[in-house]
Amino acid sequence: MSLALLVPPLRLLAVLAGLLCAFGARAQQAPGPYRDDKTIPKTPAYERALEVLRAVNAGSEEGVRALAAEAFAPAFRDMVPMEEHVAAFRETLAGSGELEAYAARRYEPARPVTNATLICYSPLLEGWRAIVVDVEPEPPHRIAGISFNPARPPSDAAPAVKLGEAEVAAQLGAYVDRLAARGAFSGTVLLAKDGKVLLTRATGIANRDFDVPMAIDTRMNLGSMNKMMTGVAIMQLVEKGKLSLDDPISKHLDDGWLPNIDKSSVKVVHLLTHTSGLGSYFTPEWDERSRSLYRTVDDWKPLLASETLAFEPGSAWRYSNSGMLVAGAVIEAVSGVDYYTYVRENITGPAGMTGTACYELDVVYKNLAVGYEPVTIDGVRTYRNNIFQHVMRGGPAGGGYSTVEDLFRFDQALRSGKLLTRESLDALWRAYPEVGSEEYGLGFGLRQTPAGRVVGHSGGFPGISGDLAMFLDEGWTIAVLSNFGGAAGLVSDRGRSLIMQGR
Repeated sequence: MSLALLVPPLRLLAVLAGLLCAFGARAQQAPGPYRDDKTIPKTPAYERALEVLRAVNAGSEEGVRALAAEAFAPAFRDMVPMEEHVAAFRETLAGSGELEAYAARRYEPARPVTNATLICYSPLLEGWRAIVVDVEPEPPHRIAGISFNPARPPSDAAPAVKLGEAEVAAQLGAYVDRLAARGAFSGTVLLAKDGKVLLTRATGIANRDFDVPMAIDTRMNLGSMNKMMTGVAIMQLVEKGKLSLDDPISKHLDDGWLPNIDKSSVKVVHLLTHTSGLGSYFTPEWDERSRSLYRTVDDWKPLLASETLAFEPGSAWRYSNSGMLVAGAVIEAVSGVDYYTYVRENITGPAGMTGTACYELDVVYKNLAVGYEPVTIDGVRTYRNNIFQHVMRGGPAGGGYSTVEDLFRFDQALRSGKLLTRESLDALWRAYPEVGSEEYGLGFGLRQTPAGRVVGHSGGFPGISGDLAMFLDEGWTIAVLSNFGGAAGLVSDRGRSLIMQGR
């Protein structure tokens, strides 16, 4: 097996990460009851799904390009640059290893015959993955859409027995150890129940140039997880009567922000729920400029000068880094201090999060991990670091640093009411269907599970992955940080599965 050497421009991977970092892709939500047929039908959709599986397992960039040229519908092929399609296949192989076709999944009510859900087993991850493919109804039935998702266990699997707290911790710890031994995970893990820590793990290498081992207090990049703190900051200012979620942003921002947009149509609630119609500031212009130019919220303002709205605010949902950045500008305008000072004095400080901040990466800070992605150079498997790919300093939309112990302190400060009142927490952790946000609150992703409500956020970028999952009804907390792209989600998914097992 070989991994492609290509590293696509950061703005392309930002799109992929953004689709998944809101605590779990919306596409992962199962539509209803299902059964699995081990005889995979010879329909056009399943034939195409098997082609996709073979392309993933081959690990060839040229193979993906050939598949796209022959089998992708033009609209699907051209909706993103080809490098982004290649990246999706490459990351699936890197994160899951070679996959084995197991069954065809059939849902009730039935999906169209132009859809195939191919359930696959990953020996590397000891878990299940789904390749979901949609095809055009007419021959040659070209591929109109593909997604690679975690999958629920097959319907013929043995009934699962509910696990006790100690069993969940033991099995999750053993899984992390096995992933690390296979080179699939490097990072830290914390599992807690009702405020009591049951498991911590630190495994892998924080800095490969000097073979610095990972420690439980190693600070790793949060990716988009900073969005939770931005949501908390806004709600604190609402509590203080300094703004309202229904305020148009024109009330708080000068004309230098978003000059091509009618700011009176965009409300604060739209920014926090990804329903503003704004996009992402990871533009070609940013990709071509020095990272050192962007250190404050205002520094990003020129990159938003040409932004327009993709839809009327409140009418649809689209993950938006620009929207969260603008929310940071609102925080500064209303509070009278810069975003970083506000968060330090009102969130991380009161919560005791001493290892959490948006560090400027050209200044020396101790215990900061370097992010890595696996590559193959001249036939040798090695790693490429992300030092020159990511931002110089994180901000309202992401890019700060933290530890799993600090994420647990954040979790506990929220649950105990130290940062917000119960009324504000209810607002933070509810859906906003009235503005088009069905599965996302105010900077927090939302999920309803057999173990009750789960809220939190994940983050991802090259060499970066993390997740915080707060089980509000049953008291569990899972915090995972990794300096491998995509790796944290593997551990978090397994932890959630163990907690929900047998329910």
